[in-house]
Amino acid sequence: MLPKVLTGASPKSYLNAKTAAQWLNVVRAGLEARTDGGHGVFLCAPYPLLTDAIRALGPTGALVGTQDVSRYPAGAYTGEVNAELLGGLGARFAMIGHPERVRYFGEEPADFAAKAAAASSAGLVPILIVGEPTRGADPEEIIKPQIDSAFADLSPEAPVVVAYEPTWAIGAAEPAPPAHIVEVVARVREILAARPGESRVLYGGSAGPGTYAAIAGHGHTAGQLAGIPDGVFLGRAGVDPHGFLATVDEVRGAQQN
Repeated sequence: MLPKVLTGASPKSYLNAKTAAQWLNVVRAGLEARTDGGHGVFLCAPYPLLTDAIRALGPTGALVGTQDVSRYPAGAYTGEVNAELLGGLGARFAMIGHPERVRYFGEEPADFAAKAAAASSAGLVPILIVGEPTRGADPEEIIKPQIDSAFADLSPEAPVVVAYEPTWAIGAAEPAPPAHIVEVVARVREILAARPGESRVLYGGSAGPGTYAAIAGHGHTAGQLAGIPDGVFLGRAGVDPHGFLATVDEVRGAQQN
């Protein structure tokens, strides 16, 4: 069963061996000091950090995943890291569909569908990144095909996470406006309603401390509770462990109000 609320970080490729160890130490200590520990907290780490992350964060109740997964099973696929191996090591999530995988590595919808299916079949929950490439485009026209394609080969009962990260907001100075996020998250929930399996919807895209509180505040003020995401997924901002812990507190506090 997926936690009701999720606060995650994917530090991309910013960390090295030393800074990764420092990050894990700070976050582990911070979660141990909190009443709820690491419940609902997750990290999507680069492959080499997976085992260290599980050892550090697992005892707190936090979950660990990866930023990618092979579309291929175990076999003669030199250099690939398959889902069965990741699941056996203790990974719980695998990111799928990030725009950077499209931009830099030429991945396409068929790749994301294959990776989601491989992850799910090995017991990993795919975290699908969706979003419109340009500001002003109709999000639903882009997002529904992304979801339908990526999850086409999954069992309808399989748990999934969808992170709304409009491409135009990734790496920007500010996240998307709260009113826009609330509207799109509500649409994503409607799309996922056809799936009987568990699902969670997060917001990413230059998210950081203060982002979730602003989204939740707008959702409550506008009476659009269905548009309040189940948490946030930090990228660049999550590289700061103290900022990440502050975001964990922020999301938990907003959910209690």
